[in-house]
Amino acid sequence: MNKSLKFKLYLTALIICIIGFNFSEPSMQFYSNPFYIGSFVFAIALIISVINYACPACKKNQVMRSISSYKLPTNDCYNCGKEIDEKSN
Repeated sequence: MNKSLKFKLYLTALIICIIGFNFSEPSMQFYSNPFYIGSFVFAIALIISVINYACPACKKNQVMRSISSYKLPTNDCYNCGKEIDEKSN
């Protein structure tokens, strides 16, 4: 699975968890709600993915262009145009 698809799946799963948590019944033990736990897991996975999503050729980050500018990643680098794929070891 390529990096851009994995990033979009993590983002979709995070959105589903947030919506699910908003529609779940409120209780005093909200931290044991699976949507709450899933939101944290997918948020951490997204942060790690954003930090590590860089073009191997030009080393530019593909999600964070600047502090206030973000972009959904694609299979090609937005700076040099080379294909970005995940290498399996």
